[in-house]
Amino acid sequence: MEKGLEYIVRKFPDHGTSVIDMYTVDEDFRILCSDYVTSVETLEECRLKVLNDKTIENEYVQLSLDLEKEILHLLRKKNK
Repeated sequence: MEKGLEYIVRKFPDHGTSVIDMYTVDEDFRILCSDYVTSVETLEECRLKVLNDKTIENEYVQLSLDLEKEILHLLRKKNK
């Protein structure tokens, strides 16, 4: 299993099967998941480096939340 897919399955355990199904067949969903994982990883790097510029950190916090909401929206839509 790819690193990004593993992360998303762990992040949304209630939707594990749907995540795998969508990730397998939907390129846009794979890109969305990849963007989310990259955003979360970048945010962690920013926090570890303790950047003085909180603006960048706040932008990645918001980006990660927005991407997470979009992933959940798509997963819930699929499960209806």
